[in-house]
Amino acid sequence: MTTSADELIAARLAFPVGDRVRGNVSAIPMVAGRAGVLVDLGQPPQGWVDVLHLPDDPTDWPAVGKAGLFEVLQHRPGEVRLFPLDAGMRGRRTRFSRWSGEEWAAITRRYPEGAVVVGTVTNVFPGNREYTVTFNDCWSVLEYEDIAPSVGWTGPFLVTRLLEWTHRILLRPAT
Repeated sequence: MTTSADELIAARLAFPVGDRVRGNVSAIPMVAGRAGVLVDLGQPPQGWVDVLHLPDDPTDWPAVGKAGLFEVLQHRPGEVRLFPLDAGMRGRRTRFSRWSGEEWAAITRRYPEGAVVVGTVTNVFPGNREYTVTFNDCWSVLEYEDIAPSVGWTGPFLVTRLLEWTHRILLRPAT
């Protein structure tokens, strides 16, 4: 594996997808309103909150030094993508999920933690070593380390977590 793959794996171990982490806004690398904010998580890599999750008005963005609570969304080489759980750091219209509260409640009853679903690999993203699995009316993004799965492969997956804030279902291969 390359160094960037090793760093990606280390970041996944330190900051698992779905975990809640504390951090401090450390920089606004571009003009406010253009890209997002960097978050110091106390160890590498840095966190990143995309502009889409921040207030529409850049003057309402969290200031450098502001502490907050975040959900880990994704890992990319050199960064941990974050969703701000503190309402003051999010835009009023920020809605991460495509499902309403009632729809999400029905999904969590249909796919509780520990359930096994049959899913199909629909996309593979080698740059950040992820792949998408669709099952029934849902989808999930999974991480891989060594060999990428093949698009079109269908098999069993275990529901490992249901993320209430972002309405996401986390899976892992059941085999």
